[in-house]
Amino acid sequence: AVADQVGISIWTARKWIRIGKRCGKENLASFYGRPETGPLAGFDPMIRYVALRLKRQHPKWGAEYVLKKLGEKSSLQGRSLPSATTIWRYWRSFGERLFAKRDPPTSEISPSDKPHGVWQMDAKESMHIPGVGLVSFNQARDEFGRVTVMHRVHAEPERARQLARLTSETVFQDCRIAFTQWGMPTAVQTDRDTIYVDSGRSPFPNRIVLWWVGLGIEHRLIPRRTPKRNGTVERSHRTLRERTLENQSFSSAEELQKQVDADWHELNHECPSRARGCHGKPPLVAHPELLTSLRPYRPEWELELFDIKRVDAYLAKFTWTRTCTSVGQLRMRKVRYSLGYAWAYQDVSVTFDPEHRQFVFTQIRSKTRKGKDQPKLNPVRRDAINLSVEDITGLPGALKNLPSRQLMLPLLISYPQLGGMTF
Repeated sequence: AVADQVGISIWTARKWIRIGKRCGKENLASFYGRPETGPLAGFDPMIRYVALRLKRQHPKWGAEYVLKKLGEKSSLQGRSLPSATTIWRYWRSFGERLFAKRDPPTSEISPSDKPHGVWQMDAKESMHIPGVGLVSFNQARDEFGRVTVMHRVHAEPERARQLARLTSETVFQDCRIAFTQWGMPTAVQTDRDTIYVDSGRSPFPNRIVLWWVGLGIEHRLIPRRTPKRNGTVERSHRTLRERTLENQSFSSAEELQKQVDADWHELNHECPSRARGCHGKPPLVAHPELLTSLRPYRPEWELELFDIKRVDAYLAKFTWTRTCTSVGQLRMRKVRYSLGYAWAYQDVSVTFDPEHRQFVFTQIRSKTRKGKDQPKLNPVRRDAINLSVEDITGLPGALKNLPSRQLMLPLLISYPQLGGMTF
């Protein structure tokens, strides 16, 4: 009767009557086009929404924990939940919009085969030393000859006795002292501490790295969570602790620095070493060529040694990504650049133009704002700020006329023998 009344075959009428009895009248609608595909496509849209919202609000939460939270939501009670693997696959479908870009796999870097080719640099921070307080040790070791070329002590002032952290200025001073004594290396290898690179998905090199580049020193970053790649300097931390610090107390940071200098001088010149390539001899006996500086350095030569064109060429290799604020601003190396209100909430790629020394800001994709489609924006240029020679080196032009002894003052504190030298 239904088939005759509607004008369809009895088989079609019987099919839809059975669907109505089995699934309810609300499912008697036909859906045209290809069915929705992809992770979570077969689940309630509210499941997808909540799973994505929780991940955006808590980027560190894993799929198993988010699944637990989904089961606790009163609004999702009675609804079928996916597996943790399906939730993870759904997140991954968003790519870099949800997950930080991973470091590309790096090939095994062969050890340096020449003196002062690579210095491994690392700091041991917030160590409590009896009689001194909280101290940070900044050390560097030559990868080829296993000679410790930097061993600086930094004690925190009395007003800041809860945490000891190195600053960019202390690293600058440490490097200048080491460069004066040993010369400049070809490369410096570090971990990803925020002193060297900004934190975040698209880090900008910090001032100390740009300074090294301007001096012709390559900066090498080890992959995340691979301290063994800096094993030589990590071993020097253990040696320092066992030889100088354990069961010892010092009256001041100056006394501690003198003891550290004396111990490392003895280890470098007199004590047999089991390090690779030393063959049981002291490092500087096994590799006397380390005593010859191939790239000599003095603080008063720095402005001549520093080449800003190296910095420009280095920055031109990168592309950074940023998201503008509600007023169309973003930050590059702690400097705020304003692009205009039209750029609010836009994802932007940033490149550096070395010829004009400008940052070029390009819209990645157009985002809607207040329900309205935004037009495609033309690239915007802004002059680079805080990237001049004086900004990077910290040596203003007035220092060129200062007596060399004033520039050597930090060195004379630790190396009095330099006081009689003329430059």
